[in-house]
Amino acid sequence: MNSVLSFYLLASLSLYCLLLTVGKSEGQFVPGRCECYDTKITVSGPLSDLKVTLKGLTCNTDQIIVVMKRTSEPVCVNPMGQLGKQLLRQKQRKLRRQSKESKRRATPIPALG
Repeated sequence: MNSVLSFYLLASLSLYCLLLTVGKSEGQFVPGRCECYDTKITVSGPLSDLKVTLKGLTCNTDQIIVVMKRTSEPVCVNPMGQLGKQLLRQKQRKLRRQSKESKRRATPIPALG
């Protein structure tokens, strides 16, 4: 009876330690986590969604993910291909435009006197 109790106590303690370790590791930064590993040069057909993630702390390459309208499947587009370069230019243009707009809003209007 004593060995059964010891076994359950040891198993419970092991499970507690495992859960504690997993809980701590979920919020930690893990470098090199990219969403796209297999990319395509081009895609054909209408797109329903587009996500462009510029290289940063978590991934050292630009990532372009498009969702195909017919299949609803996400497809990674190669950022060095013609379509990828075009989508990156559009994203960078949009970011510059947003930056200019936020600077205009942040600039105080001089008082008329």
